[in-house]
Amino acid sequence: MLELMITSIPFVLRILYLRWKKIPVTLYNVHYALFTWLVLALVVFFAVFYYHPKSYTAFVPFRTVPVVAEIGGDVTEVTVHASKRVAPGDVLFRIDDARQSAALDLAESRLKEVNAAVTSAKAAVASAKAALARANAQLARARERLADQEELRDNGSAAFRETELETAISETASRAADVDAAQSQIDAATAELEIVLPARRQSAEAALEQAQVELEKTVVRSRVSGLVEQVTLTEGARAAQIAVRPAMVIVPDRRPDEPLLVAAGFSQVALSVLHVGMAAEIACESSLKASMENTVLPARVARIQRAVATGQLSPTGRLLEPQEFARGGEAVVYFKMEHPEHAALLVDGTSCIAQTYTTHLTGSLEGSLAAHGIEALGMIKAILLRIKVWVALVAGAGLGGGGGH
Repeated sequence: MLELMITSIPFVLRILYLRWKKIPVTLYNVHYALFTWLVLALVVFFAVFYYHPKSYTAFVPFRTVPVVAEIGGDVTEVTVHASKRVAPGDVLFRIDDARQSAALDLAESRLKEVNAAVTSAKAAVASAKAALARANAQLARARERLADQEELRDNGSAAFRETELETAISETASRAADVDAAQSQIDAATAELEIVLPARRQSAEAALEQAQVELEKTVVRSRVSGLVEQVTLTEGARAAQIAVRPAMVIVPDRRPDEPLLVAAGFSQVALSVLHVGMAAEIACESSLKASMENTVLPARVARIQRAVATGQLSPTGRLLEPQEFARGGEAVVYFKMEHPEHAALLVDGTSCIAQTYTTHLTGSLEGSLAAHGIEALGMIKAILLRIKVWVALVAGAGLGGGGGH
């Protein structure tokens, strides 16, 4: 409308001239002025809508964290409510832990049994070593008696008795067998202490750790800082374990290194004009004010997504049908606020209008009078944006509208 009013100036001047001269106003008298108006309107419309694209589909994107339980069970306590701020580690709700507590007690008792077996094995090793020492002492005495009998035999002593020699030989062999048996007991007790029991202890400790983890899962904690919303869980309800039915949703705080960006969809034709750093203005429903203060906020193009969503492919059992992609999608552009403090004025998810401005033409038109004229026509879009915001504020209808230029 504003474009038509501006470009109608030659036609209006022609009408005023004819009336001043008292000449009847006919189509013949004004056809040149009418044609000039039409040409100017087409040129202005093209320049304004092509070089200064606008999007009615802008919004402030944000993330959510659905909260689900890792294990099933009856809820015994809900410690948060909607709009409550939480920090990492804060308890959100608790689940009945009777089964997990029993499993933990069993794991602890098994670990105690292993520790008791270790103590017993140490005592068995000490006892086997003492038995080996006694067996070695007895073997030494038996060998001394055998040596005495062999010496008497070799010297032909009258005190030599064949039966005593045989007894000494038999006793020595028996004591040697006792030593071997005692050594075998030491080896078995040592293997039990150093190999079998450590493996059992490791298994028992792993079972205890797993039981502690399972018990900890009955206490659901927040992993992020943010606001709790949409709490649907109550005491006595069954805790869901699937993300499509979360117990509650947390809207996480933005990281300090994560600036607020406004996303907007533009027609694909606008990609030939849009560029990173391009000047823009953002008007969002959450920042509308009667005083118009901080309602239209300056911004810059921060990033342009070089892919259109309608063309994305995903593995399916069907062959590609190009007709399914016939509807042209929008190019997604992200805007960063020119002044960081303005980010606090925008509510996550709010709908906005994004108006971009070509302030420096490059190429063959750079520096020409036409380039300055095109850049100056951005004022029309700026005025129209403020009129749109004012009308939306008065009507209370919001900023909704069609997408595109």
